[in-house]
Amino acid sequence: MKQNFLNNKIIFPLIMLMYFTGCTTKVAMRTWVPPQNTGQNIAAKADYLIIVNSHKGELLYDIMEDALRERFTELPFLTVEGSFSPVELSGQLKDFNLRPRIEMQGRVAFLRYEVKENSEVLRSQSVRLVTLRRCNYLLEKNQCAVIGTATLREGLQKVNYVQSVSLSLKDADGNQIVPDQSFERGYSKSMKMVPDEIVLRKKVSNLIAREYTKQILPYRESFDIVLLNGDSIALEMIEKGAYSLAFKRLEKLITRDAGTEKTAENLYLQGVSLEFQSDLTGASSFYNEALLLDLGNETILEAVNRIKKAALVSKKSV
Repeated sequence: MKQNFLNNKIIFPLIMLMYFTGCTTKVAMRTWVPPQNTGQNIAAKADYLIIVNSHKGELLYDIMEDALRERFTELPFLTVEGSFSPVELSGQLKDFNLRPRIEMQGRVAFLRYEVKENSEVLRSQSVRLVTLRRCNYLLEKNQCAVIGTATLREGLQKVNYVQSVSLSLKDADGNQIVPDQSFERGYSKSMKMVPDEIVLRKKVSNLIAREYTKQILPYRESFDIVLLNGDSIALEMIEKGAYSLAFKRLEKLITRDAGTEKTAENLYLQGVSLEFQSDLTGASSFYNEALLLDLGNETILEAVNRIKKAALVSKKSV
């Protein structure tokens, strides 16, 4: 009897632990995080960025400009412009209609870059001997008979593409904002059909632009967050992406019956729904209120710290 009692004392907590662990709901979220090198964060040092393309009109340089522009324009607080091509500039001067890239006061950064590329395609051929058979499946026996042999020749192509890029970021007075950086990235693969050269250039240019901007700019990072077990309907709404509806439902529940519905879990879910909608200030308010009701909750504490970092990034203060 005593042994059974001890077994129950051990088994029951284990079952409960497995139950709650197994029922944990997680959803993927993307939020702003500081750059990998916080000392080189240009978001706090520039309001406008001009990408200086010294070879405007050359496809390789134009592809790199597009890749850099796409990455930099993800920031909501940095205005990005490109440089004029010689044709555009001469046309404007001819018509006495020069339009400045930056029409207002602010801190301007100039991003200059040089690109080199090298590519090769190696072709190989393999030969193998195959047996030829003629088959008649209407026969009950000996349906296939060998009629000879043949030689198959198969071709394979290996493409090697390498791109080298040097980048320089300076202010309007020519002072260096961050140290110059160089990247060399490539693409290598064996296949029967070689990708178009433009496809290769875009693939590697996007890779370099992504690596470069992650070092000097805040960026969005994806990770899973835990949803606490508050109102089940609101929980399901958040899982399915109906963040605004989830927030409104929780707001009505808490307003109608604050005594039972104003729980740390429901307040936390309100914060989550606002964070998904990029309302960092509102999310922070609900996370902190939830933490007051459950000071030891690690999930809520993690959300409070996460939102602080994201808010700092969005205000250009890191």
